[in-house]
Amino acid sequence: MTSKERVMAALNHEEADRVPLDIGGINNSTMHEQIEKALKEKLGLKDNGTVIKAVQQGVVVPDDSVVEYFGGDTCSLYINESRPWKDNGDGTFTDMWGVGQKLNPDGYYYNMCFHPMEHVEEPEDLEAYTFLPPTEYMVEGLAERAEAHKDKCCILEGLREPMFGLPSWLRGNQNYYMDLLANEELSDALHEKILAYYLELIDFIMVRIGDKVDIVKVADDLGAQDALLMSPETYRARVKPYQERLYSYIKKKYNKKLLLHCCGAIEPIIGDLIEIGVDALNPVQISARGMEPEMLKKKYGNNITFWGGGVDTQSCLNLGTAEEVKKQVKTNLEIFKPGGGYVFSQVHNIQPGVPLENILAMYEVFRENSQYK
Repeated sequence: MTSKERVMAALNHEEADRVPLDIGGINNSTMHEQIEKALKEKLGLKDNGTVIKAVQQGVVVPDDSVVEYFGGDTCSLYINESRPWKDNGDGTFTDMWGVGQKLNPDGYYYNMCFHPMEHVEEPEDLEAYTFLPPTEYMVEGLAERAEAHKDKCCILEGLREPMFGLPSWLRGNQNYYMDLLANEELSDALHEKILAYYLELIDFIMVRIGDKVDIVKVADDLGAQDALLMSPETYRARVKPYQERLYSYIKKKYNKKLLLHCCGAIEPIIGDLIEIGVDALNPVQISARGMEPEMLKKKYGNNITFWGGGVDTQSCLNLGTAEEVKKQVKTNLEIFKPGGGYVFSQVHNIQPGVPLENILAMYEVFRENSQYK
């Protein structure tokens, strides 16, 4: 069974030979560049260089040597932004959306420092803002990458957070959240503008590499640690309709599986996500309220594939012992894997400072317990 067949079986809720393993097939199942470098040194792996597409987070598109060593089943087809970040000469950069980025003092990550639409007041004001059109640079090298990894499950990555994250980056969180309730006309106009761009972008990408793509990944982080970032009613009225239109377009026109990254305590809307066509849900933040593995598998496991949730990255993988990591991985595999519908990964990216012993323990126990009988 190929890696591609293994992952697609999981998305079809079928038991393959073993649970599929995702290492960096998406931007939320990978590792910081410091961790990848340390792993390659410790394991004596070939260093094929460091590839970072998510500049803001400093995480890698993982080296083939790492993926193959641990037996990963996925391959990220990570689009570039339409152009490299613009250096403003004052320690800040401007990304393709016009959002300002500044390196955090610790040197690990970038923070947003200005928002191009923060002073917009009326829908008409949006006309002055034009998104950069898609460029060939966005898909540079991806057809060749897919061909070189055609046994893997190839995932289109880099679409970011179209219908919730991006509008909040453009407007600034406070403005955007107020728009949802107090300026619905402006909120709708912004969502429509973004949706139109994304439909154009999807077509642009799919014409060029669509035959190489197995799964399309999108994101929208709708949850905090203990609750949604808005009421379920507000989500259903203000955000869900635009997600549904985008997801439907991708699935109906291009017949691709859809993987959604959505952090936090999102259990109250998992049924909604299933309804609008989400095939797989990442990161399965098991430390958030209402996201207990047993309940999730029992309540939703027949209708959505859980992608992640293998070990908590808020406390266990980073702060626990190797034995604690092993115990949690084994327990969660036993819960999630029956009947298919599960792809293994840690809950989120492996951050600087996580002990290598814990990472190796995670993959060791996965290997020992991932087989279907």
